[in-house]
Amino acid sequence: MVDLLKQPIKEKELSNGENNILRYGSCGMQGWRRRMEDSHITDISQGDDARFNIFGVFDGHGGKEVSAFVKLHFTKEFLSSPKIKTDHIKQAIIDTFLKMDELMQKSDGKKELKDLMKKSREEDEIFNKKYDIKETQVDLYLKSLANKDENIAFFKGCTACVCIIDNKLQKIFFANAGDSRVILCKKGVAYRMSIDHKPELELENNRIHKASGWVNSFGRINGNLNLSRCLGDLEYKQNKKLPPQEQIITAYPDVIEEKMSKDNDFIIIGCDGIWDCIQDQDACDIINKKLNEPGAAPLKINLSEILGEICDSICAKNIFNEGGIGCDNMTCLLIQLK
Repeated sequence: MVDLLKQPIKEKELSNGENNILRYGSCGMQGWRRRMEDSHITDISQGDDARFNIFGVFDGHGGKEVSAFVKLHFTKEFLSSPKIKTDHIKQAIIDTFLKMDELMQKSDGKKELKDLMKKSREEDEIFNKKYDIKETQVDLYLKSLANKDENIAFFKGCTACVCIIDNKLQKIFFANAGDSRVILCKKGVAYRMSIDHKPELELENNRIHKASGWVNSFGRINGNLNLSRCLGDLEYKQNKKLPPQEQIITAYPDVIEEKMSKDNDFIIIGCDGIWDCIQDQDACDIINKKLNEPGAAPLKINLSEILGEICDSICAKNIFNEGGIGCDNMTCLLIQLK
């Protein structure tokens, strides 16, 4: 059972930025949840000759520690990949996804996750006092783990939906592990550039069962997680006889390449809290309408404010009448291509 607040927290973390080839806006909103477990990156003009623009949404579950960890390490690990020098960007991205799990299992990674968990617990205590929220049994259990010698990433994880724009190769790479989603709007039409990795998909279901896992009637792996790929959740990745891509749950991403083109309008990356509430094409239509309002200057419009309006419009008005839809954390990035 998900713990929800009496009223949603609608204060937003907004940011905007740009360089010579793009503008971006980002929006994160806690909503009805007791804590914000999402993180994201908007790292533009990275690498030699400002070659890469790196964007990503990391939707945490079980806590925000793993999503915070990935935020801190993803861009650095990608840029350090030797595959970049030979322009094998797809493999560099795959290696970076898998490297996140490797880092979490090293002693330094375990310590960093512990520190992030202690910070998270302190933030929870401040939040609970501010809103007069009593600790649950789950809160007390998680607090106790912070003082035990356990790997936090065994029972916490996050999705990873990443877009990397490569100025040298003039390509856009879309990579995903989990049920966050990325959309490319091309000439006003929404094209989904990722697959929502759910246990009921045939490819995912086959892998889960081959690795001795199972899916219950509610679509949850081993009765727990309702997504089939993610970073962290290491308890599902302990079969020493299988490579990472064949584990019950895997961090191995799907990667799609797209050539840079004047037909590409913008890119939207969002967690499932966004896409549970709005259709791909509807999101593109709303943004296109905002960018093309009479008298508007498309390259001067505040992109994060557009995202903030979308989050407000899809946030549940009443948690009892909407079946949980619109009650999740909401994180969304908008990348407008010049």
